Amino acid sequence: MPKSSPMCRTSLLLAASLAACAAWPVPAAAADQEPATGDQGLPEPEPGSELSVSLITVGAGPVIYEMFGHNAIRIRDPERGLDVSYNWGMFDLNQEGFFWRFLLGDWQYWMAGLSSEGMIAHYVASDRGVVEQELDLTPDQRLTLLGMAGLNARPENAWYRYQYFLDNCSTRVRDALDIVLGGRLRDRFGEVPGETFRFHTRRLTADNALVYVSLDFFMGGRGDRPITAWDEMFIPMMMRDFLRETDVVTSEAVLDDPARVPPAEPPPRFVWFALVGVMLAAWLAGAAAVVASPRLSTAGPTLMAFLRAEFVLLAGAWSLAAGLSGLVMIVSHFTAHEFMHWNENFLQANPLSLVLAVALVPAVFAGRWRRLAARTALLAAGVSVLGLVMQVVPGLDQVNGYHLAVAVPAHLAVAWGVHAVVRVDTQRSAAS
Repeated sequence: MPKSSPMCRTSLLLAASLAACAAWPVPAAAADQEPATGDQGLPEPEPGSELSVSLITVGAGPVIYEMFGHNAIRIRDPERGLDVSYNWGMFDLNQEGFFWRFLLGDWQYWMAGLSSEGMIAHYVASDRGVVEQELDLTPDQRLTLLGMAGLNARPENAWYRYQYFLDNCSTRVRDALDIVLGGRLRDRFGEVPGETFRFHTRRLTADNALVYVSLDFFMGGRGDRPITAWDEMFIPMMMRDFLRETDVVTSEAVLDDPARVPPAEPPPRFVWFALVGVMLAAWLAGAAAVVASPRLSTAGPTLMAFLRAEFVLLAGAWSLAAGLSGLVMIVSHFTAHEFMHWNENFLQANPLSLVLAVALVPAVFAGRWRRLAARTALLAAGVSVLGLVMQVVPGLDQVNGYHLAVAVPAHLAVAWGVHAVVRVDTQRSAAS
């Protein structure tokens, strides 16, 4: 599929739809009907005046692909029995190659016109909250929007490459409405300062620790660049709220109250991350201190093996997780996951830790690779501390203090622990 900007693609659809609207079919029964004598003096209704257009906004849900909300454009024509919601958020987890496309950042979503009653009933049943905003469009704008949506829903036009912040179900709705409004939305909100992509990601995932930590850790510095209110409309609920500030909305109806309302701001979490960092470092250092204790020389072989296994398991698990995360960040540069690129957390999670994870078992249990393990652990800790010191460098503005609070103490504890265990083992080997 050729790649182009959403605005360009929508503009092309607009041009084609204008021609399609000019030839909009008239029902045969209406064409054959002779006008009533009493109606001959009445003006013909303007084409498009029979249509009504509204924005349907669905609130956040508990599943990761529901956490950012959803929206669609609803178009009704009571005379023709038309009630369609045009939805740009269609995807299929069972689609062939979906998993690999997900890894490469090449999600293929599509747009479709759905029964409004069925779609709304589905979201009401899920307790996500549904709001409908009637839009003040001229008859010509309504007709144009219907033509655009109908043309976009054709199989040859329906597919697009989904980009979670830049090109998603909500930005498609935003762009379509902005075109029929003659650019009024972009003019109104294109220069209004907003928050950042990280700010909104944190607040919308705040009640799911795994999703919260994962998305925040793997988001690079691009997620901290200033954005505008126009950009913030990638979130359907933000678009709904911003439209309330305009004269585009004539009425609003709450079709269902949400069961889950995300916080307006991300809750502060530094204390919790710091607490985890301190506890993890204390556990790692404590396990190493027991192994390196002189008293261990009098312990039996079973207890000695158990204590060594505990330290290796803890340090190895941390090093393996950090090393694999670093590999993921390296590989991301060869994918379309642009917001993972140039991530400062690479200094906290990189392949050095993977080397250490491999060297720990032979270093602690077999007396081999001791020097490699000790030096690698020290180097990984040094790089981690460098990431902390670099926070004062101008231009390095990634907001990753939470992860530094965990990673730096843990790396220092692992480095000290490996050095202490290796030193004692070396001394014991020399004494024997």
